[in-house]
Amino acid sequence: MYTFARAFSEYFRLKRPEFCGNNPDIPQIFAASAVALASKMWVEGTDENPGVFYIALIGEPRTGKTSFLRHYFRLFKGTGVSSIPIGSPEAMLKALNEIRHGYVWYDEVAHLAKLIDSYMGTLPTILNKAYYLDELAQIRTDNKRSVVVSAESYFVHVYFAGTENDWANIERKAPGGFVRRTLTLFIDGIIPFFKKYSLSLEEEKKRYALEKTINTILTILKNTIITVRLPELPALAEKLEQEYIDNEKKSMIEDYLYKVFAGLLVAHLITFDLGEDPDSWTLNEILERMKRNAEKHGIHVYYEDPSKVPVSVDVDARALSVVSDDSKEDAKITDYLPPNFALRIYNILLSSTKRKISAPDTVILKNVERIKQWLESKGDVVVSKFQFTREILHTGNPGYYNFVLQILQDAGYIRIVDYVYKGRPAQYVVLDPKARICANCAHYRDPKECPLIKDIFDFKVAAAKVPPWEKACEKFEEVEE
Repeated sequence: MYTFARAFSEYFRLKRPEFCGNNPDIPQIFAASAVALASKMWVEGTDENPGVFYIALIGEPRTGKTSFLRHYFRLFKGTGVSSIPIGSPEAMLKALNEIRHGYVWYDEVAHLAKLIDSYMGTLPTILNKAYYLDELAQIRTDNKRSVVVSAESYFVHVYFAGTENDWANIERKAPGGFVRRTLTLFIDGIIPFFKKYSLSLEEEKKRYALEKTINTILTILKNTIITVRLPELPALAEKLEQEYIDNEKKSMIEDYLYKVFAGLLVAHLITFDLGEDPDSWTLNEILERMKRNAEKHGIHVYYEDPSKVPVSVDVDARALSVVSDDSKEDAKITDYLPPNFALRIYNILLSSTKRKISAPDTVILKNVERIKQWLESKGDVVVSKFQFTREILHTGNPGYYNFVLQILQDAGYIRIVDYVYKGRPAQYVVLDPKARICANCAHYRDPKECPLIKDIFDFKVAAAKVPPWEKACEKFEEVEE
């Protein structure tokens, strides 16, 4: 017996084995996304929101991001869920007005970042609104017809692929908005060169059967709308509060936990035998299977005329028990709703969205090059910690930038000093510890030795008089390492 979720993972294991071996949880997240996209899903968690997914696959070249997405989109061929062209914002809006139900794919994120500065400047506004299915409008003042796509009359998912630096450029040029609402998944592993994976005849038949079945189910789901109602998850709220990541990441995890939970829940309720003929299935038959499976787990599936009235999937709070990481219960993802189902999804999202920390030597090499490029482009030799993390490291993840700051300072590539900003002590980063500036002087902030602050013992007064970037005087004495 297969569930849709299991079939989805098995298909990609056969189609992209290296990618799935390196990133085993990615197919499950995309199974949830596929179900949500096909069924125009709505999710009621702590709030009611459309099951719209914005996903960015972030990784180095040759990690298999683009190939994975191509095979993912192939599963929608002939379903009526269509690709929306990505020309100018006006052209995309016109296409969305005609298609109404589909997906947008930005494969070249680096190119997109450049275009946002030119004719794609209005794109962030469109993507911001589309995430909530708000009204989209392109009002014309000339003879051309205005385009207005009314709220909730369309349903769209957006997918991106690019390197970490490419995505950092998007974050800088379109801060907040759709960027903050995009689920960023960091992809591991390099696909080997000149390595071909051959399937046996049986495996090839199985792959074809899985592809046909998945495609049929997505085609059937297109003919309805599914609303999934989920209970609060207080145990996960407490866990998320304690995570050492920024609040934007926390909000994203909360948002997508409910969406992935809802999508995977439905994906696990749809069951079939691989020997069945999917061409004989109807929407009512799929919903009856969901209903029978749901009843075993305290989940209620309601529908009357599913082509006209949304199907309702209600999860009773008693059906959920979020267990701790120390639990000895071994949750099987192939079960419809194991005891720690929500916790498993939480851990998948948390591990996938945390920036991968490389070996120290790799981190040093990469970030020393970034500092070099900054200085060569006439950037300041002393920057605030915030500016250093955002504009040089391109990150807002404390767990990552504190790690990088520490190893760069320990290795002698930077120096961290205190300064006063708006009346409060703040940390500043010296990008060249050999520069002849006050921050690199052994007498910096020592009123006994520094002639510029002689007899000034108040830190704030001394800081104002001698900023770290001040050109050193004749008493300059380099700090001994």
